[in-house]
Amino acid sequence: MSLEIVKNPQAHCTLCKQFSYRFVWYPNKHYVAGTQFEIRSHSLRAFLSWRYSRFEITSGDITFRWMFNPTTTEMWHNSNRVLFRARLPYGARKGESIDFDMTVIPPTMAGVDNILSVWTLDADDNFTADSPASDAKKEPHSECCMSVVAGPVERLSIYSRPMPGANRKVRTIVVPEDRFGNPSRFEQPQACKLTWPGYAEALRIHETEILQLPTPTGTARATVSVPMHSLAPNENISNGRRERGRLVVTGNPVWTEAPDELLAAFGEFHWHTDFSVDGQRSIREALRCARDILNMDFAAPGDHNPSGIKWENTVAALEEFNQDDAFATFFGWENSSNQGHENYYFTDPKHPLVCGGDAGLTSGKPDQIIELLRDVHKKNDFITIPHHTNSIAKTCKTDGTPYWHPYSWTSPVSYIRLVEIFQTRGNQERNVYDDAWRGWHQNNGACAQDALALGYKIGFVGGTDNHCGWPGRVPPSEGLGMIPGNSVILTGIWTPRIQRQSVYQSLRDRHTWAVWDTRALVYFTVNGSSGGSEITVSPEEELTAHILLSAEDALQTVELVSEGAIVWQASFDDLDIDIDVPLGKSSRSTHFYLRALQRNGGIIYVSPVFVLIDNEGTEQMHADGTSKSAASETPEQDVGGFQS
Repeated sequence: MSLEIVKNPQAHCTLCKQFSYRFVWYPNKHYVAGTQFEIRSHSLRAFLSWRYSRFEITSGDITFRWMFNPTTTEMWHNSNRVLFRARLPYGARKGESIDFDMTVIPPTMAGVDNILSVWTLDADDNFTADSPASDAKKEPHSECCMSVVAGPVERLSIYSRPMPGANRKVRTIVVPEDRFGNPSRFEQPQACKLTWPGYAEALRIHETEILQLPTPTGTARATVSVPMHSLAPNENISNGRRERGRLVVTGNPVWTEAPDELLAAFGEFHWHTDFSVDGQRSIREALRCARDILNMDFAAPGDHNPSGIKWENTVAALEEFNQDDAFATFFGWENSSNQGHENYYFTDPKHPLVCGGDAGLTSGKPDQIIELLRDVHKKNDFITIPHHTNSIAKTCKTDGTPYWHPYSWTSPVSYIRLVEIFQTRGNQERNVYDDAWRGWHQNNGACAQDALALGYKIGFVGGTDNHCGWPGRVPPSEGLGMIPGNSVILTGIWTPRIQRQSVYQSLRDRHTWAVWDTRALVYFTVNGSSGGSEITVSPEEELTAHILLSAEDALQTVELVSEGAIVWQASFDDLDIDIDVPLGKSSRSTHFYLRALQRNGGIIYVSPVFVLIDNEGTEQMHADGTSKSAASETPEQDVGGFQS
């Protein structure tokens, strides 16, 4: 190995702490005076996430150094990911050491390791002019890795599955975390106490613990207390409340049973691994963290265009982790264009819509591939989910134009069943927001409300769109600097079973809700039909909403929204509510959805209930945008038996 780290400060995740490394390079051949060498980063995600404050070399002259705080556009323009370039005024002899130092601030997500290599620009003799950087050649066997691990424990999180599993136990994970949500470990095991309705247990927690708690009665929330005096000086439980010398943390709500004998489940299915050009960490490690750290019920990746061997490896990992009644996986990928991004999901790993599969799709603008997708959907079911629909890229091309623009909503199509209501780029529900709702892109005319106004029947899901291989996590570096350091986005579903086809069908039927920094449980109905459903009523029929909700903090506001307007609003001191809300009558087809804001900042969105008015002779619309007569035609049967 010709490049080594000889002083390794063991970097941990941080926003500001600097770590100084010393490297030594042993050239594989002789280099004449005037030769230049570069240090490059292998991974785009690491290159974007690490910050570089100082470069020093004793036996050369630095001719280029990368910026400490470059703009996003400048980052993309350094296509070779060069950190620094140095001239060797006296050349270098094979095997003789060349030392240099780098001082860096590592990223906030563990595992976003920075692999470096040496590239040389040969000089034929002492008088040759500088060679262009494009002529640089990588020196063989010159890689080394700057690793980043979790920082000191500053939080303690309790992640319970929202309902008992097939074994009638509540799978619960207790995780010491650093301030960014990375799983960490205490310097010394902590004597903790866990309490649960009708149950208590003494725990010695050093690192992540997976527990099986008995089925509770009613709504339950686990608590864990940690003695303050036993924490190291650099350790804290910032999310705990002080109680008689201990810090007490409360977990998310758990329901013993739910309406209609369904199961509540949480998962996340829009994150990127090292199979994406701009992603990092492996898919297996990502799935393990989804299942055994954030305690999800289901997960799927959304890598950019994973074809060939990348798709084969994706399928192998997803099949390995898929386990009925324990953890469900399914398949998907992202199609990005400069006119919008959308993900495709399905349950068959040989689906025609696999990137480069039988349908022949590898990329394309959403508004230009509608007919292709329609044709595939006639015989092969899939779900399309647009994301960051109301956003404009912050990164620009060399001509100053953004890399991508808002999503092109056209007219309703049956394969678009869901929309990502929020993600790293913020809330995409509407065009104007108050700050608390985290709507950072406004007035771009492509929000979820705009789509609903066009007639799209879409449910709501939450995704992260992160590129660090941590499902559910929203890294500050990817969230425009406006997201809390330990932020989590998930999708909740109501499903008969934790099983691939069942989870997929629940998503397809839009029985979903999206949560950001909470695992609130919510069952929202209109006239007995749950979020995502379509109901037909007469103009004389009274409409009543029912809200069954268990939150993690007091509810600052709970709102029912119809056609962009708030039709009901209330605040609650209690964490658990069970109420009916009269909605009156409707003379035309409409929709109602629920959104809520917790006092601690957590956000909740429940998919709309679509209300169709049974008016003889009135034309309604199919999900694909064609008209039908309510008096003369039966509903169109979509693939899978869903009536659109």
